[in-house]
Amino acid sequence: MRTILAFLFASICSMAVAQNGSLKGTLIDAKNATTLVGVNVIIKGANKSTISDGEGKFVITGIAPGVYEVEFSMIGYLPKQVSEVVITANEVTNLDVTLEEQKNTLEEVVITKTRAKAESVKSLLTQQKNNASVSDGISAETIKKTPDRTTSDVLKRISGASVQDNKFVVIRGLNDRYNVAFLNGAPLPSSESDRKAFSFDIFPSNLLDNLVITKTATPDLPSDFAGGVVQINTKSVPDRNFQTLSIGSGFNTITTFQEQRTYEGSGTDWLGYDNGVRAFPSTLPSTEVFNVLSFQEKAELAKTFEYDWGIQSQKFAPNYNFQYSIGRSIKLGEKTLGMIFSVSNTKTNNFNDVERFDYDNPDPTSTLLVSSFKDNNYTQQVLTAGLGNLSFKFNENHTVFFKNIYSINSTDLVVERRGQRDVNDTRFLLADVRWFTSNKIYSGQLGGDHTFQNKKIKLSWNAFLSDIQRSIPNLRRNIYSISDPNSTDPNQNSPRAEIAFNNGGPDYGGGMFFSETSEDIKGGKLDLSKKFNLGKDLINEVKIGGMYQTRARDFFARQMQYNQLTSGGTFDSNLLSLPNEQIFNVANMGVISPGVNGFTIADFTKFTDAYTAGSDLKAAYVMFDNRYKFIRFVWGVRFEEYTQRVNARLTELDFLALEDVQDNLLPSANLILSLSSKQNLRFSYSKTLNRPEFRELAPFGFYDFTNQFFTQGNPLLKTGEITNFDIRYEFYPGKNQLLSVSYFRKNFTNPIEIQQQVNNKTITYVNANAAVNSGIELEFRAMLSSLLNFPGLPFLEDITVFSNLAVINSEVDISNLNTANIATKRPLQGQSPYVVNAGIQYLNNDNGWSVSANLNRTGNRIAFTESEIRPAIWEKGRTFIDMQISKTIKKKMEIKLNIQNLLAQDLIFYQNNYKNSVRYGTLETLANQIFTGDYHYQDGFNAKEDDVIWRTRFGQSFSLTFTYNF
Repeated sequence: MRTILAFLFASICSMAVAQNGSLKGTLIDAKNATTLVGVNVIIKGANKSTISDGEGKFVITGIAPGVYEVEFSMIGYLPKQVSEVVITANEVTNLDVTLEEQKNTLEEVVITKTRAKAESVKSLLTQQKNNASVSDGISAETIKKTPDRTTSDVLKRISGASVQDNKFVVIRGLNDRYNVAFLNGAPLPSSESDRKAFSFDIFPSNLLDNLVITKTATPDLPSDFAGGVVQINTKSVPDRNFQTLSIGSGFNTITTFQEQRTYEGSGTDWLGYDNGVRAFPSTLPSTEVFNVLSFQEKAELAKTFEYDWGIQSQKFAPNYNFQYSIGRSIKLGEKTLGMIFSVSNTKTNNFNDVERFDYDNPDPTSTLLVSSFKDNNYTQQVLTAGLGNLSFKFNENHTVFFKNIYSINSTDLVVERRGQRDVNDTRFLLADVRWFTSNKIYSGQLGGDHTFQNKKIKLSWNAFLSDIQRSIPNLRRNIYSISDPNSTDPNQNSPRAEIAFNNGGPDYGGGMFFSETSEDIKGGKLDLSKKFNLGKDLINEVKIGGMYQTRARDFFARQMQYNQLTSGGTFDSNLLSLPNEQIFNVANMGVISPGVNGFTIADFTKFTDAYTAGSDLKAAYVMFDNRYKFIRFVWGVRFEEYTQRVNARLTELDFLALEDVQDNLLPSANLILSLSSKQNLRFSYSKTLNRPEFRELAPFGFYDFTNQFFTQGNPLLKTGEITNFDIRYEFYPGKNQLLSVSYFRKNFTNPIEIQQQVNNKTITYVNANAAVNSGIELEFRAMLSSLLNFPGLPFLEDITVFSNLAVINSEVDISNLNTANIATKRPLQGQSPYVVNAGIQYLNNDNGWSVSANLNRTGNRIAFTESEIRPAIWEKGRTFIDMQISKTIKKKMEIKLNIQNLLAQDLIFYQNNYKNSVRYGTLETLANQIFTGDYHYQDGFNAKEDDVIWRTRFGQSFSLTFTYNF
């Protein structure tokens, strides 16, 4: 046993690098793109051979560097010899091969001969054009040739997708609540407290095996999506033994080395979590007990709240990122043990200044400015992640895996706000907040893939567990006011803290908010498929499966606030003039001297500040895949039984006990016509769902200091239903090039939207009656040499240009909602009318240089829908340009220079007053008019007619990363 452990340890820790190379690939049926199991693979002259496994894949290691000829053979298929296969030391050569079926066994068998480069290109195109559903993806081989560092970077390269805040994915212009994410076949939880979304920047790109976005449904996919299913698959068995170390640093043009306002945190903030420094005192009793204490007892408890309220100045340090990865593939006879481990730590600093305004709407034709503020936001974001994957391959037909990822991501925010709550009042407010949020996420999967060749049966199973811990350990806010900053009287022009007596809320200082969310998702899935033929031309596969998933959440919040102690004495009003670092010292709590009082602590926790929630999902499906000559029909039905529960206390005697049980029968069908070996015509129909999140149903309300909105859940929300139609034409001209045109239409019933309430500072979630979304997608990817016919310029072969454009028209029936919009229809909340992605890449593996530039733009979209008296708040579209230059040195060292957000356009949210204002001459107005048909520019941003709610300024970011491969 010790010998085995020593061997494993040495294998993992060894820094030695083998001098041989490896060959891997996938064997594919040229006619129908199915993978081929049991193909013999022989490397001539190297005395090496193997057999393709249950997924049609093969790997041969320990090959001496050189140029070889590889032979592929299998009963019933024509043998093939591939020449010019180059094996390089310490590298993995990828070779995907297609085999032609042998039509007549009586004729002499002719060996097909081809070159490695041509064969790989042909196989890649065969796989792309034979996907069962409308989908777009990227493989590990392609990712390896790009400069992308995280999964969110990779997502930008996929058609119809864009990324918000460098981490949230938007597909076909639909906001992130309409997408779902899976990791290795297991559902990923939302990484956000108040958002149905997942942050994709926590996964390193070099650990991906592939990433696919599926835009149309098949019965074996989950039903809860309308935009797309993002499927992330990490590597199981490494292609080769490797060790990689990556270290980088960066700066932002308006952040790095500039003033940073910060406060004393904990010693573990650099890892992304608080070690208990911010937690509320262990002696603090429950709200029920606290509220019956005497004034003196509460004042004594106030002395146990020993927090540093001071805000200090320092300089913003540069950003940094660190990542270490190691992979080992260990041969144990015919068996293979694969291991991959990775740790990473990233810290990003940002400064933003934000202008904030609020307006009153006395009548539909005018608005009046009510408040005006200037915010300085100082942010530190930390991501710490670890990944550990184990895979054991018994033989080419049976593999089991155990995959794990754990991440901690945190945001530490300081905001200093200056301005007027009422522009007609001389009073000037000085407010600040210290807001630390930490998310800890674990996701693990234990599964297996098994192929029984004789019976043409494939079995896949997966058991999964995810655990999420979200924490806001102590959000502290304070408010000072100056009666008249222009006065010469110190009593009028000096700041005084706005501390209430026997009152609380966001209009007063001394507030503290604590919250904890604990959530877990666990379950399993099983898929069984069998292939069979009816005659020579009708090829069939039937697939059945089931899934069970249970989810549980426990949430609670505590809201404490300093108050003036007026019982048993007189409050010392001089304390209100003390600065942040002194005002809430222990010496200022309770009775200061006989008859003179300081502060006390009050508990303003509401009954609705806690809830429990859970759901159970049972799913079963049957799917048929029928192929007849050039026709392929994938169809079936999925059944889901879904139970959702939310329990909360509304008042002392009133409770919410929500339990919703749904049975859904969800059919889908995909018809693919292979017009030629390079052309497809696809038709798709499916029915999917959009279920409300626990947070959207819970009565809990949260005040967001940054946008000044109070978000309230709505227990009356219904599940949305979506009927999807797609038509797509695809043309693969060769050399990894693509041209596609798609039309899609989505009919929504009960779409879920975020709506302002009569009170302009409260938002909640509502169901509109119905909505229709329809659009056209255009995509092309081409080598510059194909567009410019200059044989004398071979470097054009290394340049690829790509672009995709989605133009979407959405219309929501809001006749059931009382709104300020006179019309009963408008665009869907969160829906962009167009999404544009474009880029150019130069990649030369011989000289090691790579240069890429990417552009992304989305159109104006509604952020918060209108209320009965307030017009909608829109987000103005922005254009992002990112660039990267990388250089590989001797295949060991790689240097990457990244430039993000080159244009650094302001982020603007505006109150749309829907004024007719025909304008021409700017790119923004031209795009709005061409792509949306809004010729009066009512949905665009008109600086003269619309009212800016927020305007945020950004800087450009530059980073330099060094990666070394041992």
